[in-house]
Amino acid sequence: MQKFILGALCLVSYSVFAESAENPFDRQILKHDGKETHYYLLKSDSNPSKELLVLIQGSDCKSVVNNQNMIKNFRGVLPNSDVLLVEKTGLTPDVGLDDPNALEEDCPVEYMKSDSYFERVDNYIAVLNQLKNQYQHIVILGGSEGAIVTNIIASKVDFIDAAISLNGGGQFFINDVIYSINKSLPAEEAQGAIEGFNQFADAVLHDHLDDDQFPSNHGQNWWYEALTIDNKKLLQGVRKPHLVIQTLTDINVDVEGSQKMMSEVNNPNITYKTYSTLDHYFKDGQDNNQTAVVIADIQDWYTNLNIKR
Repeated sequence: MQKFILGALCLVSYSVFAESAENPFDRQILKHDGKETHYYLLKSDSNPSKELLVLIQGSDCKSVVNNQNMIKNFRGVLPNSDVLLVEKTGLTPDVGLDDPNALEEDCPVEYMKSDSYFERVDNYIAVLNQLKNQYQHIVILGGSEGAIVTNIIASKVDFIDAAISLNGGGQFFINDVIYSINKSLPAEEAQGAIEGFNQFADAVLHDHLDDDQFPSNHGQNWWYEALTIDNKKLLQGVRKPHLVIQTLTDINVDVEGSQKMMSEVNNPNITYKTYSTLDHYFKDGQDNNQTAVVIADIQDWYTNLNIKR
């Protein structure tokens, strides 16, 4: 059973954004709720900007400043905005700097113990509460795990103007994992891997994951949240314009589940857009990156909202 669990877990450590580079950013610190949250505010060339774009990374064990593809590609969604990056608790700019494919044992234990969807949400909201009066408009954008974090924030606060979630999958994370197993493994191996993962999930839900166990670089809290968050319920609660994007050749999340879920979501604030030929990383069948097409569509959607600038 153990090998099936490990085989399943290796499929769920993913991020829409990944690439390492030197860190050119100055870290700022917000003290709140007895802790420190580290963040980075990248100023626009047209400073002072009236808009703030919040970029929310995925699940990888890497400092947000080392997700250079995210910054390089997606800061262009709002070209004249300032950009906010919030560090995950327990990570520093050194994590992921030299090796974008660092070994699991290199992931800081402090981060793996504290990693949590809702911890990230609380940190983003705390920083945004500190900064919101400096801007007329705030837009949040996240991919993979960051898409779910985006959905949670958008369902909790009313001071943002718009949100975009990229490749967040279906209603429940366990279905994303099962879908990924079926798409990634031969049929004769998939069933055993799914059975192993279901046993693992049951152990997590009954709080049986040991404190020193970090499957796929995540601890008990993260896994419990991942397996219990209802993405459909989050989207039903979104109160501001929200663009949900799903690529249909994505094998990391439950594409069919995403389509079913969105057909059932009854919220006039939600716009759902799919790309039939793109994968999780916005690459087409010829391995060409089509991120620019996605960004152009996001810009069109945002422009058509007619938010006064």
